Amino acid sequence: MGESKRMSVSKLSSPMSELKINQSYVQKIAEVIAAVIEFEVAIIDKNLEVIAGTGNYKSEIGFVYGKGSITGQIIHSGDNFILDDEPLHHDICRECNQNVICKLKSGIMSPILWNDKVIGTLSIFAFDDKQKNELLTNRDKFLDFLMKISALISSKIGENEMHARLSLMANQFSAVINSIVEGLIAIDQAGFITDINKSAEKLLNISSLEACGQHISDIFPEFSAPKVLKFGQQYAEQEIKYKNKDEISLFISTITPIKKDQHIIGLVISFRTIREMRKLAGRLIREDRKYSLDGILGTSNCVTMLKQKMQLVAGTDSTILITGESGTGKELFARAIHEESHRKNGPFIAINCGAIPETLLESELFGYEEGAFTGASRGGKPGKFELANGGTIFLDEIGDMPMHLQVKLLRVLQEVEIERIGGVKPVWVDVRIIAATNRNLEEMIKEKLFRSDLFYRLSVIPFYVPPLRERKEDLILLLHHFLDKYNLILGKQVTGFTQEVQRKMLAYPWLGNVRELENAVEYAVNIATKNVIDSSFLSSRVNDYFEHNASLSTSDNQLTLAEQEKHAIETALKKFGNTRKAKEKAADSLGMSRSTFYRKIKNLGLNTKIPK
Repeated sequence: MGESKRMSVSKLSSPMSELKINQSYVQKIAEVIAAVIEFEVAIIDKNLEVIAGTGNYKSEIGFVYGKGSITGQIIHSGDNFILDDEPLHHDICRECNQNVICKLKSGIMSPILWNDKVIGTLSIFAFDDKQKNELLTNRDKFLDFLMKISALISSKIGENEMHARLSLMANQFSAVINSIVEGLIAIDQAGFITDINKSAEKLLNISSLEACGQHISDIFPEFSAPKVLKFGQQYAEQEIKYKNKDEISLFISTITPIKKDQHIIGLVISFRTIREMRKLAGRLIREDRKYSLDGILGTSNCVTMLKQKMQLVAGTDSTILITGESGTGKELFARAIHEESHRKNGPFIAINCGAIPETLLESELFGYEEGAFTGASRGGKPGKFELANGGTIFLDEIGDMPMHLQVKLLRVLQEVEIERIGGVKPVWVDVRIIAATNRNLEEMIKEKLFRSDLFYRLSVIPFYVPPLRERKEDLILLLHHFLDKYNLILGKQVTGFTQEVQRKMLAYPWLGNVRELENAVEYAVNIATKNVIDSSFLSSRVNDYFEHNASLSTSDNQLTLAEQEKHAIETALKKFGNTRKAKEKAADSLGMSRSTFYRKIKNLGLNTKIPK
């Protein structure tokens, strides 16, 4: 039809144009124009593809024209164009290889602009002399008409584009809101619920369909939403009750006003269960305490001396070997040493040499190059030593390391470099090595299960963490620390232990050490139905021990729990002083809450004016 160099749209590789995205609408516009002015209409996009058409052009929808076509030139120039002569005689058609067979008599073409860019053309054409005369006689009127229709198309595309963006943003916003663990409720200025997220549905055991439209007072009868709506004050971290059938749940809530032109038009209410908040607080307290030597609980002579020695060597890069039974907290000490060192801003990478299959341990430690073995990741993978560069690597259960890897580890200690599996050149690493084991490495050396040269390389600075049964004077500190911790996490208010339980705790051997003690306290607090833990709340393992050892005395000559408790508090007060802040530090060092610490001082009848 006068457009040269046509090709099928199936060969088109350009991205979908704005006009094609709105093709259904554009075709309707073409048909309306043709019905009104009785000329054939063609709408072609910036990719030179026919998007819509009537008459002869309807059959060409989907075809693409060459850049030398009239449409290609108009899209390039961005100008209106009137074809006022037959293509055979017109300059613009001179390069068209179909101008000899073209049946056009005349035409008017107008660019379609969107965001100041040409996105296509809107054209009307005459194919006989009568249409030509009418078209050219009213050229100004038709051109003005096409320009207005082009503007209308552009406006619609902009509207659809904005709608698509808003829809995308709404979907993204919804995904974000529903991924938040806190429950969220939105209400309007009258207090009616307009939306809730997935977490709120779960916490309240209610669907959004049920909740939306209800008044907020129907959900939270004691809620102070009217006050916030009226005065616009933020309502932060307040306790609210929710009753679902016969069950009452407690939440911590925050209300944030939604404002428009300084007027409150609604509220967003966020809330979490108090139980969840307590768990979070317990985790934060635990994380905050455990990564420093001062944060490790213990005032016994053996633990105090151990922490002092570790403090002295923490600032060096010497290799450390920590030995001790399982559950004594060897990794805790290793992390504390790292946090006290100049490497504390670097990574702390821990790996349990006994928990990883022997076939995988080498690649986990030293990494591998691409193609080193079947299934190796593309590009290779760094090992734990490379990941720990600039920091500390903790090799737990080093006694379980296979002999052939012991040789490779020895080379790392000697040369300060590692070699990936399948690698051709060594990689220098800057790491401090802390190893730990619950096995007797010297006995393993005699049995030829552990290399003596590696042992001496690892044990440059050896530390032994004593089992709990060798430091029973620390038991009281740990008991109260774990009691406070699980009271907070579980929402309980257990105040202590009976004398019988205290005697059993002292006499029990705690073969699982501190880990077993913590588990025992967690179990007892979980099932406690009173505010004091008695023998009925102890685990069967502890109670069975005394049933099978009926002759075992639980009232030996060793210090009673109360005496150990008194001694520990007196020691802490002597160390920190008697001011309010000093007592807070003393309580923290003992793993007690302030309220528990002050209650113990009172119950034990301590004179807080202890001389230093």
